[in-house]
Amino acid sequence: MVTAVTYIVLGMFLGNLILITLGLAPVIFLAVGVLVGKPEVTGVERIGKDIKVSVDDKISDRVTVTLEGGPGVVTISDILPNSFALEEGTNFRAVWKGLAPKTVEFEYMAICAKRGYFDLREVSFEVRHPLMISGNQLGSVNAKRAVVVQPQPLFVRKIKNHKSLSRIPMPMDARFRFGIPTTDFKEIRDYSHGDNYRTINWKASAKTLSMNQGKFLVNEYEKEGKKVVWVFLDSAAHMALGTNVNNTMEYAIRAAIGFTNFYVDRDCRVGFCVYDTDAYQWEGTFQPKPVSPINLDELAVMDQMEDIDPEEIHGDHPVQKRSRSRILFPDVGKRQLYKITREMLHVDIRYSSESLKEAVHSARRYIVGTQPLFVMITMIENAKLQGIIEGVRELHRYTGRARGKPSIIIFNVQGYNIAAQTEEEKIAAGFLTYHSKPYQDILRGMGCLVINWDPVGESFAHALQKQRV
Repeated sequence: MVTAVTYIVLGMFLGNLILITLGLAPVIFLAVGVLVGKPEVTGVERIGKDIKVSVDDKISDRVTVTLEGGPGVVTISDILPNSFALEEGTNFRAVWKGLAPKTVEFEYMAICAKRGYFDLREVSFEVRHPLMISGNQLGSVNAKRAVVVQPQPLFVRKIKNHKSLSRIPMPMDARFRFGIPTTDFKEIRDYSHGDNYRTINWKASAKTLSMNQGKFLVNEYEKEGKKVVWVFLDSAAHMALGTNVNNTMEYAIRAAIGFTNFYVDRDCRVGFCVYDTDAYQWEGTFQPKPVSPINLDELAVMDQMEDIDPEEIHGDHPVQKRSRSRILFPDVGKRQLYKITREMLHVDIRYSSESLKEAVHSARRYIVGTQPLFVMITMIENAKLQGIIEGVRELHRYTGRARGKPSIIIFNVQGYNIAAQTEEEKIAAGFLTYHSKPYQDILRGMGCLVINWDPVGESFAHALQKQRV
């Protein structure tokens, strides 16, 4: 513009029409650029909806972008989480927009390699002016989509003939759907063959018979005999051994869901707790550690996929207590399985600030008198042995040492083989695994059943099948 003004003034002073024309050329160039303008992103539509998948499943999506305004280059990108791997298609497009409005569409397929809650919220874009007379415009358009990636459970029910081959404690009481009736009223139901005549509700039956329905009604009460199982998951730093996607913690979470699913299917009351082995020092009276609040938006999205009582979100349910101690108290049914699976989406390294001993102390009211079965999922090594020993002693304090089948299972996830990549590292992993055997013998001497699992070399079911009589 300085050059244009100089040429115009000089041409007018000298009366030179050529200089005036040269001075008007940049002005016309700028005027045309301003009048034409640059492209604008006016709308983004995402075809994919909120979805719930498992680890290593594929998701597909299609994004439609509407462009208006002037001509220019537009780049569009649907940013994926770091744990998503692009399998087919593309999530990036660079197009030239002419004078007419244009619609850009692209689709892709991605693999969900890690569990968690992922929010595909924004589609980013960059707009460039065709004459480059203004800076590039960076922006994003909100096109929200929630993807809940659940960990894949390693189902224990695939084991056959476990009653005669396996030494793993199974909740014998929970195999029966009947038990000792209590005084807690449950419901009134129709009389069936075999019901005790003392349970007949004569007033309700008389009212029914007066309506010519011809059916007796009986009172049904809650029944005892459901076995209690506690699943303890270690979230210490050594559980991160491996890569960001494939590590010891991921396999431990899958094993925890496998045990939970197995015992829930057998009508057990299953409790779940996350602890940190590194925080094993007991310092006076237990004080709960504050943690970050629950993300209500995430729970709202998940509740759209599963019918859950709104009390869980608003804080009127005992599950809300886990915000302090990371404990889900024992309960039955698929509802409890869903709660535990939902909790697994947020479990990460150092997820809990309590040691195993502190976690047991926090849940002691739900342990005393129940004689539960404890399943501890961790990685046994020398540096963490003291924390495990103190936790086992605390368990014996509330449950005692039962004869016969042990009441404590320590499921040892051997993470050295997960982290090994080269042949030399695999040999070193074998030595480290062999070096941990004396520590396992110490725990066996305390009455624990230690199960070793190499996720690289064997399946979860095979690791349990090796525990034979």
